Amino acid sequence: MGKMKIALVADANSVHISRWSDWLEKQGNIVKIFSLTDNLNSNFFGPEPPLDRSLIMNFGSKIRETTKRLQNLIDDFKPDLVHGYFLTNHGFYASRVENYPTIVQVMGSDLLLHTENSWLLSWIFKHSIKKSSCVISPPLLIDRLKKMGIEEKDIVSNLIGINTNVFKPLEKQNVVLFSRGFEEVYNPSTVAEAIIKISKKKPKIKFYLAGEGSLRKEIEIRLVDTNVEFTGQLSEIELAKIMGISKIVISPTFSDSIPLTAFEAMSCGSVLIASDIPAHRQWENSAYPILFFNPNNSDELVTHILESYNNNELRDKALKLGPKIAKESWDREIISNKMIDVYRNIKNDF
Repeated sequence: MGKMKIALVADANSVHISRWSDWLEKQGNIVKIFSLTDNLNSNFFGPEPPLDRSLIMNFGSKIRETTKRLQNLIDDFKPDLVHGYFLTNHGFYASRVENYPTIVQVMGSDLLLHTENSWLLSWIFKHSIKKSSCVISPPLLIDRLKKMGIEEKDIVSNLIGINTNVFKPLEKQNVVLFSRGFEEVYNPSTVAEAIIKISKKKPKIKFYLAGEGSLRKEIEIRLVDTNVEFTGQLSEIELAKIMGISKIVISPTFSDSIPLTAFEAMSCGSVLIASDIPAHRQWENSAYPILFFNPNNSDELVTHILESYNNNELRDKALKLGPKIAKESWDREIISNKMIDVYRNIKNDF
């Protein structure tokens, strides 16, 4: 396949986007990120107007202005294809770009949370898909899309892969990792409650809390006297090094559709303690050791951490099964090449 010029319309601070952009460029493609987030690595077309009743009051003038800024930037780049992410912000604007084949990608909260809480965002979500060549969706959400009236022919099932050559087991240490970040949906507060309780019983257990977010300062204050290291936002290699040595990885999120943390934890052979949500429950019958807890119940999380911390049988099973499952199911090269095939087909059909 010839190399492509690809416009990614997405949050420039997203780890998913930076990894995908890097992978595409390593294959020789020319990639530019267009974002409502002002970032040195992106072409900024914000500020982002609120998608609420105010757009009705001003007849969508701010949305038209934002769309025009994006259209002008895209026209300067002249891509072969536009790929928009998250259908209630960047994906919405990508779908409004004219004269180029466009695909949009469901990321999870845009469907699971935003469309449930707002009729307007629900309309924007569906309108974004109808204006695009196709929608990329995690397998877990396809039935939800069909119930919204999206035709199966317009849906492409695909995930986001991980680099299984980077995320791999290292010599395990007395470490527990939380890497989801510090926004409410990722549930850092329950993690903090659990750490405070554990620190009184097992103060030598080391916790790494990775990522950024609006709740980070609050969590730092709460955990000031505990055995915790806040790493900030980590590169893929830095994160893999910590996850590789972690006995336990926690994924306590309230909502998810592409649980990359679970993929990475399995690839590193770590025991996974995960919130009891559908995105995690898909492995409940797997031989891989996953312990589920109510995301609102820190006591359950404490119990699972303490019981699995010195459970050699559980850890050996994770080391034996996890890397193999990850390699076969979520290897980035396999999944990324599937996406390239989608790009090629959409470009050729336009």
